[in-house]
Amino acid sequence: MTEIDDQKEQQRGKEDGPEYRSMTIEYSTIQPLAAPNTRRLFSPLEKVNKSIETFDHSYSKSEDEITRQSSSSYKWELQELTELPVDYILVRTNVYVKVSSSQIVADRICNALKTLSIVIDSKSFEEENSLLVETQHGIKLLIALFGCNDMTVVEVRRQSGCSIQFRDAAKAILRSSKGLAGKQQRSVATRKFCIPPTLPRRTLKAHQECIREDFQIAYTMLHSKKADAHLLALETMGRMTTSSEANDVAAKLVLSNYDCVKQMLFLLDFYKDRSIPEMKPSYRSTTVCRKVLEILANSCEAISKTDLAGILSTNDHDLKTRSFICFLMSFLDEASTRPHDAFQAARCMRSLLISEEVENLLVEMSAIDVISTARSVGLSFHLELEQESNKLMGQLQNAC
Repeated sequence: MTEIDDQKEQQRGKEDGPEYRSMTIEYSTIQPLAAPNTRRLFSPLEKVNKSIETFDHSYSKSEDEITRQSSSSYKWELQELTELPVDYILVRTNVYVKVSSSQIVADRICNALKTLSIVIDSKSFEEENSLLVETQHGIKLLIALFGCNDMTVVEVRRQSGCSIQFRDAAKAILRSSKGLAGKQQRSVATRKFCIPPTLPRRTLKAHQECIREDFQIAYTMLHSKKADAHLLALETMGRMTTSSEANDVAAKLVLSNYDCVKQMLFLLDFYKDRSIPEMKPSYRSTTVCRKVLEILANSCEAISKTDLAGILSTNDHDLKTRSFICFLMSFLDEASTRPHDAFQAARCMRSLLISEEVENLLVEMSAIDVISTARSVGLSFHLELEQESNKLMGQLQNAC
């Protein structure tokens, strides 16, 4: 084998082979667990900065304001498309669109990104006629446009994250680029596959017992000092509280276990605004924060309002304390740079409004102004944040 072949073989192994990493997070002993430190957050009674930072500086406002709710307020200004290189290998997730202008295709993609609540991360990628975007679940995609025989070639590549969720998002973007946004196919992730009738069905009691065992394993991992253990534990709890079957059981296990809630809030405080250079991008601190907020929001929505009110009625429950409400407010205030986190924070806040103490705190903090700012961000490029902010504003205005 020549030296060049050897280098190619090493490079191929580096690209294709899995890389296992375990990151130890050093922090002080966490028993007993303290409430999250809010010294980094703004004071609830101080005036919150309402200015909206433009999330994607490569975008500009459209000359004609788009009135449809599903339309993006940002415009992808294309440069002259380069012809598709002869030696360029397209991935399978691509389409050829025959339109009079490639700008039409770019506008369709922008509208699709807002409808799907996929955020543009242009700060990490500045390639011409390309966008790096991220979904709610941390899937990163690269969207690139080329020219070919008077047609526009749209290619969507997976940069990181689950390949199944990537294909669902890529198909939706590609269909929208062809003007087929209103004819979305059913997602593979939402399809239900029947259990073969030859297999014995598990009883509800046995299923609930499995959930309790899985929760206990995840709860133990949550107290680890490994960052990957935290993510695995949060991923497990997230799926347990999302699944439509017996998700109320998992939700009650999360919310009723005060030590579990304290540990999640500890991790929320530990990872927020913390950058760890040694960690891979998929293990970013924002991923942990988003998953914690998602689990809490899922749990609050999975159980009945009566059960949630009963859990929150306990004296000094961490989810109705001023420190946690400050956390939620800070995520909403940073909606322009962290819209996915702001969306999950709005979900949490809307569910917690069932508590009169939370309601009084939000009124005292003038939360309606911060929510309005988050809604403006959602109106620009994040449909789910816009919708959740509208619901939250409606509930809070009724309470005032």
